[in-house]
Amino acid sequence: MFTGLVDIATLSNLTQDQNGYQLSVVAPSLAGLCNKGDSVAIDGICLTVVEQRDDQLLFYVSPETIQRTALLNYKNGQSVNVELPLRPTDRLGGHYVLGHVDCTGSVKTIQATATSWFFTIEIPEPFIKYVVYKGSIAVNGISLTVNKIQNTEIELCIIPVTLEKTNLSHLQSGDLVNIEVDILSKYTANLLPNQG
Repeated sequence: MFTGLVDIATLSNLTQDQNGYQLSVVAPSLAGLCNKGDSVAIDGICLTVVEQRDDQLLFYVSPETIQRTALLNYKNGQSVNVELPLRPTDRLGGHYVLGHVDCTGSVKTIQATATSWFFTIEIPEPFIKYVVYKGSIAVNGISLTVNKIQNTEIELCIIPVTLEKTNLSHLQSGDLVNIEVDILSKYTANLLPNQG
C-alpha cells in the first residue's frame, strides 16, 4: 500500500521478451533501500523488484499490467514517479493507494496560472462513478484532490511544489496517464447493492 507522495526516477529501459516486459529505472535516492521481492510503485503501478543493481531497480511487468496502464507509451530516459510502500509508522500524507491501476486517462487541457496549474483529464465512463468532488484520486501514482467533475472529465489543481516533485510538468495534451480511483469508493459501490 502506498500514499501517493512520490519521488522522481528515470526510466532506463523497457524491453519485451516471450514472457512479458522487463522494466528498469534509475532511482538513486531509493534503490539502495530496496531488495529483491520488494514492492515499488512506478507511476502508480505496483511492481515487484526482481533485481537491484547499484542505483537501478529492475522489474517484470505482466501482460495484465501492460493492458491497463500507459506503460507501452513510455520512452527510455523519461521521468517516472516512484514510491516505496507505506510502513505502519509512517504518516499518511496522501490517501490509500494500492498501486493497482484501474484504467488510463487522457490529458485534455493544461492551463497555467500565476500560482497553479489546472489539468483536465478524461476518464473512461465506467470509472467516473468512483470519483467524487474534493475526493482523492491517484494520477501516475500521485495523490491528488478532485477540483471539479463534468461528465467524464475531472479537473485537478496542481500547486508548484507538486509540479516540481513529480513528472506532471512533462505532461502534454493528449498524453495518457495511469488512473487509480479511491479504493473506498469501490468498496462502497460494491457493498451498497447487497444491502437491499
